[in-house]
Amino acid sequence: MVKARSQHRLRAPILAALEDAPRSRAEMARLLSVSRSTASSAIAELIDEGVIEAVDEHVPTTRKSAGRPGELVALKARHAYLVGIDFGRLSLKVAISDLNFRLIDEIDCAFDSDTAAEAALSLAAEHVETLISRNGIDRRRIEAVGIGVPGPVEAATGMLHPGSILASWVGADVPRRLAERLGLPVYMDNDANLGALAESRLGGAVGSKMMLYVLLSVGVGLGISIEGEIFRGAYGMAGQLAHVVTDENGPLCHCGSRGCLEAQISVNALSRSLEPTHRDIAPIEMLRLAAEGSPGPARVVADAGSMVGRALGALCNYFNPDLILVGGELTRAGPVLLNAMKDAMRRTAIARAVEHVDVRPGALGDKAELFGTLLFAHERARLALHARTAAATPAALIEGAL
Repeated sequence: MVKARSQHRLRAPILAALEDAPRSRAEMARLLSVSRSTASSAIAELIDEGVIEAVDEHVPTTRKSAGRPGELVALKARHAYLVGIDFGRLSLKVAISDLNFRLIDEIDCAFDSDTAAEAALSLAAEHVETLISRNGIDRRRIEAVGIGVPGPVEAATGMLHPGSILASWVGADVPRRLAERLGLPVYMDNDANLGALAESRLGGAVGSKMMLYVLLSVGVGLGISIEGEIFRGAYGMAGQLAHVVTDENGPLCHCGSRGCLEAQISVNALSRSLEPTHRDIAPIEMLRLAAEGSPGPARVVADAGSMVGRALGALCNYFNPDLILVGGELTRAGPVLLNAMKDAMRRTAIARAVEHVDVRPGALGDKAELFGTLLFAHERARLALHARTAAATPAALIEGAL
């Protein structure tokens, strides 16, 4: 009898924990503060009921399951879907997934950040329609669409704030315009925030107390995760590492300031700095040569790593993170980048603030932001549903429930 009551007590917290993402049995036991056998027994009962299911590990993650390798438990896949659109700094990724964030199909193509908003939204909408059509999906079963963009997003309006590398998009109501094209609810956030969200829920930061996600590409981004929740600040402007000024007489940044970190260490800026010795070198080729130890490319990447590391050292003093994950194209340079970052962090932060910080590439690679768009769409769709339900519930019933 005691065992049955225990399982009943765990039912709600198990289902709540699985709302965000699939999890291993061992992780569920830790989250619920019960033994593995107790958690497994309650999970088995829910599987028998058809409420949850065991799934193979379809998304990259560092978690280890208690059962056979690669097995997680998840809410049983309902016939509903999510769409994610990542307007990356070098590519556009569009994907559709089930509610367990298992990718069903994906389109990945080149993207120029100078593309006007209307043209970019038309292209994204075309790709979404392609995925819906070729997978035979009923669009009425699509829960929501998530968008990731390389720039700060106003928390109150969901619109891009000046300072984004998508300069021509500022002032455009991107979520509304895409929602009109697709006939679906659309939600948008900064790409570094979304990368941090995905790593915290599905990737290398599961279980981290305080994580910084640094995105180094054509631009520079920072996502801040505290106990798995993204910190956006009062108005959505938190994490603007790109516009930390390190040289007041430095190159002009698109935000209007001089010497911003982004203006100096973006992959485009680094490749341009090599023109005297490597004329017209493409960023990808520069990163390949840097990883191989070619002196010029390795030097500019190491200098960039040092500059980022100094900024991160200060952030370690402020936030005392246990983990720093690095994403974006610049990570292709490998240890040349990361070693320079770590050395600079040790020189610019108090020893106690950095001695236990793990600095490594993100586990989700170049799909972190894409998975983040799916997670964000699901979270916002749930919030919207709860708000509609509350609005439709008579006040007397709400008071009675309270």
